Amino acid sequence: MLKQWNFKIILIILLIWLVKGTDTFSQVSQYPDSTRYKRFLPDYMKLQFAGGIGFVSMGVGYTFFNQKLDVSYFYGYVPENVTSDDLHSVSLQVTAKLLRFKINENLEIMPLNVGGFIHHTFGSEYWLKLPEHYPPGYYWWAPGRNAGIFLGGEVKTSFLSNATPASGTAFYVRAGSRGLYIASKFGNASIHLNDILEFGFGLAVYR
Repeated sequence: MLKQWNFKIILIILLIWLVKGTDTFSQVSQYPDSTRYKRFLPDYMKLQFAGGIGFVSMGVGYTFFNQKLDVSYFYGYVPENVTSDDLHSVSLQVTAKLLRFKINENLEIMPLNVGGFIHHTFGSEYWLKLPEHYPPGYYWWAPGRNAGIFLGGEVKTSFLSNATPASGTAFYVRAGSRGLYIASKFGNASIHLNDILEFGFGLAVYR
């Protein structure tokens, strides 16, 4: 089952690269042969703290439709001093940037970013298929895989653009929840809203 999940992740990444590449084929002729490969490099790198995908996580991704849609792939890590054991995970995320305000050449604000994610945690305790020692139907969810939604905002600046190859950096925040948490909330009124929300913030460096 783990191999099947890894294969699906690889397949999704390849499809993203294919779509990104197709989107740029019409423009690639204007670039010298020595720099054409850069069109296929990730459009940004991210470093995120919390947010439901790890105590700290690192990601790369691509932008589509004139930077209105982001597709990101994250690796997340939770150290042993935060939980019972070191946890490693991967996440695939899609973010739609619904509003964009360009204040000036050096500052851009995106106050309404909406997205969803699919998350997988590695480890024997985070199974995908119900172990045989549990009776059928004992759990209706798999702890190793979950999905959720989030809402956030982003402030993009030209900071470091003159000192590095990056075009700019951005600071973003997000608040979201997992499908399991949302379902539990609707089924149990005693669960408070702040018990199912996951807050995070991060830094993005754009190519």
